[in-house]
Amino acid sequence: MLCREAVHIEVEDVNEYSPTWPHGYMSADVVEGRVYDEIIRVEAIDRDGADGVSRICRYHIITPHVPFEVNANGQ
Repeated sequence: MLCREAVHIEVEDVNEYSPTWPHGYMSADVVEGRVYDEIIRVEAIDRDGADGVSRICRYHIITPHVPFEVNANGQ
């Protein structure tokens, strides 16, 4: 039986330009009960600052009660 769960992630923004999601929608399949080091890597882009200097500081999962985490690297 296939079961789908939507997980919504937001990006913390502290500068002039809002971050953008170059991929928009992303998806991944997982097996229930299995532990993964990484399922998917999300990436937002922030136009504030120069290349390599401007980076996303924090991602947040805003969907309540999901068994997932996202770190500062988008993993």
